[in-house]
Amino acid sequence: MVGSDKVALVKLEGLLVTADSVVEELNDYAEDSSIKAIVLRIDSPGGGVVVSQEIYNAVRNARKEGKKVVASMGTVAASAAITCCCSGQDCGQSGTLTGSIGVKMEFANIEKLLEKIG
Repeated sequence: MVGSDKVALVKLEGLLVTADSVVEELNDYAEDSSIKAIVLRIDSPGGGVVVSQEIYNAVRNARKEGKKVVASMGTVAASAAITCCCSGQDCGQSGTLTGSIGVKMEFANIEKLLEKIG
């Protein structure tokens, strides 16, 4: 690498309840031409669906800007935390507790049925 090339580190730690600072950090690194790659260090049991979607989209945006994104999983990388790293290249450790109950919810729309039966 050339002396001015840099690798950025973005940490996702603890319960994911807000994405603001992480998304801002990812967007800043995506726009910085001296940053060639981003390591997303994850040590989180997960959190909110919207939070994970916002981080996921920021990671995808960074990749569109030409940044290599690697997700490095620490002690725990579960649930919404897994979604955050899905748009990057994953690197789990043999001791990482990884799993998910899912971050996608689906609801049946029975509006027409209710209209039929009154």
